[in-house]
Amino acid sequence: MRVVRRMWCAALAVVFLLLTEPRAYAYTDPGSGALLWQALVAAFVGAAFYFRKFLFHLIPKKKIEKEDQ
Repeated sequence: MRVVRRMWCAALAVVFLLLTEPRAYAYTDPGSGALLWQALVAAFVGAAFYFRKFLFHLIPKKKIEKEDQ
């Protein structure tokens, strides 16, 4: 019961914060958004290559035996 009550209070707090947000008189040009997307994609691809390399070191390779012909 306490967990449900805490989740309800947290959700209510988030809704309250979103509804009472003041206006922001700021400007971001389209280049800023493109730079942000580029950074996110680069971080994702870099992490994928890093963890792939890390996993290949942990998993032993299977040796393929050649059949005599």
